[in-house]
Amino acid sequence: MKSELKVREFDQFRAAYCGLCHALRKEYGLAARFILNYDFTFLALLLSAGEQEVSRCRKRCVASLHRKKCVVLGGEPFRRAAGYSVILTRWKLRDAVADDGFVRGLIARFGGLFLRRAYGRAVRDFPDFDAHCRDHLDALAALERDNSGDLDQTADTFANILAFAAKAAASEEDRRILAQLLYHTGRWIYLIDAYDDLESDRRSGRYNPILARFSMGAEEMGEADKSWLHTTLIHSTSLAASAYNLLPDGQWGGVLENIIYLGLPTVTEHVLEGKWRRRDRKRLARKETATV
Repeated sequence: MKSELKVREFDQFRAAYCGLCHALRKEYGLAARFILNYDFTFLALLLSAGEQEVSRCRKRCVASLHRKKCVVLGGEPFRRAAGYSVILTRWKLRDAVADDGFVRGLIARFGGLFLRRAYGRAVRDFPDFDAHCRDHLDALAALERDNSGDLDQTADTFANILAFAAKAAASEEDRRILAQLLYHTGRWIYLIDAYDDLESDRRSGRYNPILARFSMGAEEMGEADKSWLHTTLIHSTSLAASAYNLLPDGQWGGVLENIIYLGLPTVTEHVLEGKWRRRDRKRLARKETATV
C-alpha cells in the first residue's frame, strides 16, 4: 500500500486532520476532539477549497507527545467545520437514542452528555446551521416513522443538511457550486451508509430506506435492484465531481481530486461487493486520499 501513496498529498491531508483536531480543542474543548474523523476533515477541506495559501506550524498534542506534527492553521473554514461537526454529531446522537435499543441508546445518551458543553458553544457560533439540522432531521425522522421507501425524498432531506454549509463560501457563484457538491456528496453518504447497514438493520428491525424501498424480507437484494442502486450512487458521485470541476483551483486540489475522483467510486464498489468493513475506513481513507 505504501508504494501507492503520494507522500505530499497524504502529508497535506494528515496536516489538515491534525488542524481540525486542534480547532475542535481550541473552540469547543477537549471532549470535542473525540468526534474527529476523516469525513469532517473532508468537510473542512471543501470549505477552504479555493484558498491559495494555507498557514502551517508544528505542534505537539496528546496523540503525539514525543514529537511535533505539522498542523494546518485553517482559520475560519476550519473553525466553521469544527462547529458544524459538533452540531451534526449531537443530532446524530439524539437520533441514536430514539432509534436504538437500550444499550446502544444508553451509550448515545452518555455521548450527548459528554458533548453538551461543546454543543452549547457551537450553537452560539452557528445557530442557523443548528436550526437547519434540527428541522431536516425531524423531517427525516417523520419519514422513518412512516417507513418511507422513497429513496429520493429521504436522501434529499439528509443531503440538504450538508448543502447548507455552502453558505459560508465567499461568492454567490462559489456558494451555488459548493452547495451542489455538498448536496450530491451528502446524498451518496446517506445511500451508501444505508446499504452498508442493510444486514444489521434487517436483524435489529431498525428502519432502513433500502429495505423499505425494495420491500425486502429475509431475501438478498436482487441483482436488478442492486444495479439500480449502483447507478444512482455513481450518478451522485459524478455530479459531485462535475460541481468540483467548477471550483477555483486551490491549495487542496490534489487531495480533494483523489477523494472525489477515486475515493468515492472505490468505496461504492467495495460496499456493493461486500468488501467494505467499518474498521477499514481509516486504512482505506489513507490510501484513497493519496493514491496515484
